[in-house]
Parts: sequence; structure tokens; C-alpha cells
Amino acid sequence: MRVLGLNAYGHDAAAVLLCDGEVVFAASEERFDRVRHSAAFPAGAIAAALEHAGLGPRDLDRVAVPWARGMARVRKALYVARHLPRSLAFLRERPDRDLPDRRAYLRAHRGLARALAAHGIRAPLVRIAHHRAHAASARLVLGADDALVLTADGMGEWTTAALWHVRAGRLACGARAAYPHSAGKVYAALTAWLGFRPEGDEGKTMGLAAYGDPAAPAARAVRAWLRPHPRRLLRVRLDAFGYPWGEARLYGAGLQAALGPPRDPGEPLRPGDADAARGLQDAVFDVARTALEAALARTEAHEVGLAGGLFLNCALNGALARALPVPVRPFPVAGDAGAAWGAAAEVSRRLGAPPAPLRTLALGRAIGAAEARAALGAGAGPAREPADLARALAARLVRGQVIGVARGRAEFGPRALGRRSVLAHPVSTARRDEVNRRKGREAWRPLAPVVRRGDTRWFRPQGHPPDLDSPWMILTYEATEEARARVPGVVHADGTARVQTVAPGDDDLLPLVLDALGALGEPEVLLNTSLNRPGEPIVDRAGEALAAARAMGLDALVLGPYLVDLKPPPDPA
Repeated sequence: MRVLGLNAYGHDAAAVLLCDGEVVFAASEERFDRVRHSAAFPAGAIAAALEHAGLGPRDLDRVAVPWARGMARVRKALYVARHLPRSLAFLRERPDRDLPDRRAYLRAHRGLARALAAHGIRAPLVRIAHHRAHAASARLVLGADDALVLTADGMGEWTTAALWHVRAGRLACGARAAYPHSAGKVYAALTAWLGFRPEGDEGKTMGLAAYGDPAAPAARAVRAWLRPHPRRLLRVRLDAFGYPWGEARLYGAGLQAALGPPRDPGEPLRPGDADAARGLQDAVFDVARTALEAALARTEAHEVGLAGGLFLNCALNGALARALPVPVRPFPVAGDAGAAWGAAAEVSRRLGAPPAPLRTLALGRAIGAAEARAALGAGAGPAREPADLARALAARLVRGQVIGVARGRAEFGPRALGRRSVLAHPVSTARRDEVNRRKGREAWRPLAPVVRRGDTRWFRPQGHPPDLDSPWMILTYEATEEARARVPGVVHADGTARVQTVAPGDDDLLPLVLDALGALGEPEVLLNTSLNRPGEPIVDRAGEALAAARAMGLDALVLGPYLVDLKPPPDPA
């Protein structure tokens, strides 16, 4: 049974191929068209998936899409009519810089079967409601037979959040929130007010929140706009925002009256910006915790899964793991690319091929030796194949070098886990600042540590999961005193870190580098961030990796099996 899951015509377009329940390929279209959060039809990802599996377009049995057939058109039309004339903005204004208008978006989805046929794919198209697809993706990381799943994002059809009970193999929806009451939209609105890109830069808002004062006026004001609700999960004070009426300016007059004018993207951060971000982070946590605590009390479920774009928020996930009495398992590709996987998993299950649990995210294109040699033919600098690559990397990292890695299959999703990464040794905040500078990132943004699974010397769980197990870099843990003293480059302002744990068998390089650092008497911790330039997707091909590494002025690059010494970037003067 061959099921192709697709997300198309909205941010984070992607293709995921399941064969008899096993995922064999998964990639976002941005890796192919090089448009960050691409909203295109994922032609490049589809072609790569079929090529990897040795299949043709006619070999597919089903195509699964994480959007219901009607897209809640009737509810949307009634909502617009009820709120005239202000709601005419739904027809006049673009909902997203990547989409021409809402009507074009709906037309594109109605024509999806024709677009598939144009690429030779004539398998039946099965549509799965958006939040059900997210919930189905969360099932891939759950171990308990009786569990809860909370899904939340900006809006899926009309639902903005939903609480699900997974029991005896069945996925049942309980409470749900509906547009315009959306924690995801509020997060996007404040992200836009802060001068960042909504539907893309919410991670910056999350990182900024750690610097905020929860008792500050801006934090208190923002917390008042988003509240838990016992039956509908959450409620939003709508007069603070523009998005409820279809306005492209997501924040509204009420927000500006309380917080002041928006920040221009070119301006420095202002007093109160971090406080506003902190208030929102606290409010979102309160909504999720309240819903899950009440549901756990009712059901006595043994585990919690999280999915939907809101749960790309690692700090939120970590806070929930510390607060709840059962293990918390976020699906690592929580956004709409992951919903394509969830839709495929749901269809595969219905057809009698239960989907396999998540084992790896190394599911994209591979960089092999031949591709690496071809890229290096343009005078990249001295390249060699070290007898002990891990030891060579450790020695360079200890000397302060910043090194790129582009080898093996690309990871699916927004995290680089060692195959399309930038590595450094985080023994000082200056090392962190240097990596952020070379990547063109804001200096206040955190970077992730890599440690061995179960090694609590540096980072410690203070809740559930009770062990140090975070292979997908989707949870935050609390730093120990030793980590704060010896590896401060990966400890955030609030004393937490977005940890990635590795073990032999998960990855054939990072655990060995940690071993080599230990043999040198150095802290067995790596700094890991993605290999990409500002505004660009994570690299996919060897040539892209080499160009990005040069542009960032990295000291060296692991490209396929080769270790390449890079020349310093030319002096702009």
C-alpha cells in the first residue's frame, strides 16, 4: 500500500511517502524550490520521493491531503456575512505574502486533483480534516494505549485547537476551539507587531520571551487577551486584533493602544518588547496546561501528545513537560509539513497498513560522495577523507572553529540534527555570539546543545519525560550549574536549553564527536544549529551547502565523506 501525503498551496508545502505503513521519504518543498516556508505545489518533493522509492506516478495507491473537502466554506461565508462591512477585508486583503488572495487559495485546493494528474498521478485523493491529520501525526510518537493529544495552530478549516483521546486504537475528538479564537493567530499577530515575519518567525518571539518580566505592564496586558475556557479550550479578546475580520495587519488598534506602535524590522528591540513576548508565552502555556490538566483528571490517560504549529514552540513543550504528571511527547514536525505525514498515516491505517512509529527524521535526499566531489570541483579548498573524522572535528572545535556538516540524508522538518548543521564547542557565550553573527541571527537567540541520551550532567529533566531523551530537539530542559559554568553558549537567558540527545545507532557522527571531546578532557557538549543563510531554507544539496558555508565564513565543512578547509570570505573592502 503506497500512500503519498501532501501539503500544498499553503505554508510548509511537503510530500511524505508511506509504503506499507513505513515512511520511506519525507521532505518540504522549500528544500527544492529554495523558498522558505514554500506554499507551492510540492512537485520537487514528489519527484524526489518517487525517485528514492523507485516508483512511478501510477504506482501510488492513494494521495492523502490534510485538508477537508469543503474547507469550511459555508461557515466562512456565514462569518463574513455576519461581520460586514469590516469583514470585506477577507475578500480584499492577502492572508499571507505567499498567497495572492483567499479565493485563489480555495480554487487551488479545488484543482488539486488536476494538478496531480498533470504530474501523472491518478490515485484517488483522500482528504483528512486538518486537525485530525495533526492528531494522527502525534500518534506516531506515543507509546501508551491510552493517551491525550492536543492540537493547535492558526486555523485548520475552521478549527484552531482540538483535544483528542487516543484509546484502544481509536482517535476521538472532544473539546475544540474555532476561529477567530486562535492561540496560533495571536502568536502570529504579536510576532508581526514585534517586527518579525508572521507564519515563519514565531521562534524569534519564543526566544525573546525568556528576557521578559512576567510582572511588567506589557506582559500583563498580553496575558489578558488569551484565556483558557472550560468547554471551548480558549477565548481571545478580539478587539485587540485585526485578523478576526480578515485584515492582513494581524494586530489591531486595541493591541497598539495597549503596547504602542509596531516595531520596524530595521529598528533595535525596545523596552517592553520582551515583556510582551513573555506575556504571550505565559498565556499560551496557561491555555494548554489548563486544557490538559482537566482532561487528564477526567480520563486518567497515561501520556500526552502535541501537534500543530503552536507546538513548534520548544519552550512551551518543555514547560508542559515540567508541569504535567505524565510524559509529554511533541511530534517534531509539528507544523503543516507534518500534517501531510499525519494524513498519509491516517489513510494508511484505514486501508489496513498501520503506520510505523517515528524512528528517524533522516528521510530526505542524500548527499553522497559523487555529488560532493562534483561540488568540490570548483576550487573549494583542500579536501580530504580523515581516517577518524570525529576526532578531527573535535580537535578543530576545541580550537574554536565553526564547522558545517552536510552529509547523508537531509532531515525532515525545521530542525537540523547533525546532517545539515553548523557545529561549535559552546564553552563561552562569545562562541555562541560568533555563530549567531556568522549566521546573521539576532544575538539574543538561543542555540541548541547536543548531549548523550541519559547524560544528566549538563541538562536535567524536571518533570516528564523523566529521562533525558530528546532526539528531535523539540523540548527544553533545565541547565545544571555545571552547564551554566562550562557550556554557557547553549544555556538560554531563562536557564533552559532546547536539547538534542544522541546515542550510537541514531547518528554515526555526533556521538563519536562527543566521545572525542571527552577524550580531550573537554565538556562533552556540542552547539548545533542549521546550515542556512538568513531568510533561506536549510541546505539540501552539496553545492548549496558549500555556498552557504562560504558565505557564512565557516572554517571547515564536512561534505559527504570529505572534510574541506574553507578559505576566509573575501574582504568586502
